[in-house]
Amino acid sequence: MPERPVFYFTRMMTAYRIPVLERLDERLGGRLVVCAGQPPQASSLRSLTGEQPGRFRQVALRNHWFRGETVHAQPFRQVFQDFGRPAVVLAEESPRSLSLPFLLRYARRQGAGRLLWGHFSSNDRPFSPRHPADRYRLALARSVEACVCYTEPIADLLRPYVPAERLFVARNTLDTDTLFALHDALAAEGREAVRRRLGLPTDAPVLVFIGRLIETKGTARLLDVFGALRAQKAAHLLVIGAGPEQRALEERVAREHLDGVHFLGALPAWADSAPYLFAADVMLMPGYLGLAVNHAFAFGVPVVSQAAPDPAIRFHSPEAAYVEPGENGLLARPNDTASMLEAVERILADHARFSQNALAYARAHLTLDQMVDGLEAAIRFAETPS
Repeated sequence: MPERPVFYFTRMMTAYRIPVLERLDERLGGRLVVCAGQPPQASSLRSLTGEQPGRFRQVALRNHWFRGETVHAQPFRQVFQDFGRPAVVLAEESPRSLSLPFLLRYARRQGAGRLLWGHFSSNDRPFSPRHPADRYRLALARSVEACVCYTEPIADLLRPYVPAERLFVARNTLDTDTLFALHDALAAEGREAVRRRLGLPTDAPVLVFIGRLIETKGTARLLDVFGALRAQKAAHLLVIGAGPEQRALEERVAREHLDGVHFLGALPAWADSAPYLFAADVMLMPGYLGLAVNHAFAFGVPVVSQAAPDPAIRFHSPEAAYVEPGENGLLARPNDTASMLEAVERILADHARFSQNALAYARAHLTLDQMVDGLEAAIRFAETPS
């Protein structure tokens, strides 16, 4: 009798998640069925979705969105009818999913182990078991067989409320197999040669920003910091990404005559963005951090951002936990351009050490296999009869 499938339900299939799911599907012997919808038509999240399907079974679901991209629901019963009773249902953890509790209840009736995978908390306010949203999230976390957390600090947040044996960590990361291979090929070419190939000076600081060009990424302060650096020395800024703030940024660069800013657009292929990252001295991310930390570290690029404006609020996505201030990056005082500029200059003055530490951290802690290890362990746990 064939083994029962493993269903993964998510709002949308992001391109960076495909290698993780492909590796997981291999570990599970081809049992993974990925059930994903699409972001709203006008959403900037569309830049994250992949055109190329992964090497796993995939079901296109119709998302129903409410209040823009704030709340959504997914139909799910047809997946059970088409693929049979699953061994495990792995679901994206989100209080904004109206269908999630119904999916978990239905999966239980089907005899499936249930896993939640996600943040389990908000970036925008303090975590509190008395807050209605956090109380709801904890209720769901306690109701399932296990929880898969993005980072150790997220797991620590749940430990007072969820038994330790039901908590798993799958450190959120990117396709590091590909990123490390690209880094090694570029290292063989040499940094000066790569810069010359890209038309960049070999003896001037190069900063890079990579991500959606949206206000919460700190795009305005990005130019504030670069302008202050440029006033002191020749420097270049590589802006990789697209989004609603791009036009305002380009107009400001022209208005203020900020030489050295290069708008490269979205470069979704790793091979296209790799030379620019490898050529950079510092990744400058004035707003909230996310997987850009992993991307930078894989090329030995230290990260500069800001500390959370309120210590009780995470502010950044969980991947900010990978930044070890003074070792592989620096977190400036909140909303302080001068402090951020000082952080950039400190890294430039000690670049070799920061760069080595960033790359070493990625190779030791942020590999694709380590992430899949955590996911596989949780799935094996959930499908084992208690």
